[in-house]
Amino acid sequence: MIASAAASAKTGPAIWAVNDGEKIKQDALDHPAQRGNSVWDGTLIRLFGARNETVAFQVIVPAPDRAVTVQAVTLTFPSSALGVEILSEHYIPIGKPTNDDEHGGWFWYKAAAPKDCTGLIPDALVPLTAKAGRGGLPLAIARGRQQGFWVDVAIPRSGLGAGNVKGALAVRTDAGAIEIPVVVEVLDATLPDEDAVKTMVYMSDIERRHGRKDEMLKRAYRFMAHRHRFDTAESLGFDEYPAFKPYLTGEAFTSAQGYVGPGEGLGLKVFGVGFYGAVGKETKQELWKKFDREAAWFVANAPKTLPFIYLTDEPGKDMMAWCRERGDWIHANPGPGGRLPVFVTTKPRPELEGAIDIYATVADNVYLDQLPRERAKGRRWWFYNGMRPMSGAITTDAPAVDVRVQPWICWKEGVELWFYWESTHWQHNHQGPRAHQDQNVWRDPLTFVGGDAEVNGDGTLFYPGEDVKFPDQDRGIPGPISSIRMKNLRRGQQDVAYLELAKAAGHEAEARAIVAKLIPRAFSAAKPGQPVSWPESGAPWDAARRDLAGLITRD
Repeated sequence: MIASAAASAKTGPAIWAVNDGEKIKQDALDHPAQRGNSVWDGTLIRLFGARNETVAFQVIVPAPDRAVTVQAVTLTFPSSALGVEILSEHYIPIGKPTNDDEHGGWFWYKAAAPKDCTGLIPDALVPLTAKAGRGGLPLAIARGRQQGFWVDVAIPRSGLGAGNVKGALAVRTDAGAIEIPVVVEVLDATLPDEDAVKTMVYMSDIERRHGRKDEMLKRAYRFMAHRHRFDTAESLGFDEYPAFKPYLTGEAFTSAQGYVGPGEGLGLKVFGVGFYGAVGKETKQELWKKFDREAAWFVANAPKTLPFIYLTDEPGKDMMAWCRERGDWIHANPGPGGRLPVFVTTKPRPELEGAIDIYATVADNVYLDQLPRERAKGRRWWFYNGMRPMSGAITTDAPAVDVRVQPWICWKEGVELWFYWESTHWQHNHQGPRAHQDQNVWRDPLTFVGGDAEVNGDGTLFYPGEDVKFPDQDRGIPGPISSIRMKNLRRGQQDVAYLELAKAAGHEAEARAIVAKLIPRAFSAAKPGQPVSWPESGAPWDAARRDLAGLITRD
């Protein structure tokens, strides 16, 4: 017999739902959101979205008095084209918040530190087809704990008119079966495939953890990124360009190649030549020859992609003269390589004037008074990573909405691209006492240790579905596993699409008023001694999206 949510307390665990902007800890059995939130009224799950949008919610199955085994979780929409994917939430044990001796964390100043950053915090989202006991079904929940399930609902680009689509969520446990009605309101609007804010996320050595070198493995990661509306960035040699070309042109992201999702047929928007350092000890003539070859290849093979020369990464003051000289060398090239923009992760400086075309800084070095002047000179200014209260953080101990914030801030201030330094950081780099050690990202929250900095989950938007380094953690999934942070990045990108649609409909001023109310201060307008200015739970963001939907669909 299947019970309703209202009757679930008598027949099984009191299952409830919550929006996609929360991280519900595994032991937070008294979380206030269970009594009602932006998608849940105690009996009904209600969502809304446009065509070509993925909306999401979480189902929480508690086990307060006895252990519970979840046997099945399904969501069905009779006679509907809505796509459904259900994933189990994996919890990271965090005993110590992200910290360092300078700010209180590489991702926040002390005054802006998130609250309640320790405990069993969800992040990795594991397919239900994974190995049993490792996120797959059946899934046991210990007494006094709860288990979250992430539910994605994809609204297709075409084939559905505006109106409500009714479905049912069913959860079957050894304590009984529960059914909860679900209503998805399809708006009379379609999100564009092209993202207004570019997002570039670096991806490195995935083969090491999967134990195999396979082009289809790389494809799976690139496909997942594209479906979540961000571009992967990789360190590729010139001889690898032909095989990579379909991702630049968009040919790879087509149904003929097995791709399904937003951005069909659209290629990568940017490409870093020599990622993290394209220039070494070459002479000027050698650089000219090298970059002429690069530029000519992109003109002939991927003319819609912006290639840029990643000159060097985070140069110190002792590197400024070198950056100046090499930038001047590149610009002096009379061949096609002289037209490639030069990129460096530093702020605009007088000693670099005219040598650098694209700057990228952390959020506390994005100076809003300088941005217009650099743009007027034809230069770009991007930002990377995160720094509360100037932008959101990307750590596992930050609120879920922190990653959602990034595209909003970019749109608000006209910054065209956000760059995240790593997404598969499963092996410590050269900094700190754990240099080059493989990281058990399923159990150990510290993914970056350098000097006095200890950062939880930095660089891990993806998790490895297979794991030859930690076989007891192998999920049996031959590809990537997503995360709550990745889902919230997608959510932010889709939110910005709402902003663009409102702008196109003639409501830019009203849209900007919504943004200003939601995020009063960002970048240099926020000060180190302040808390973040935006709401840290999902409900106010859903309310803002609803207001934007009203602008888009207004007659």
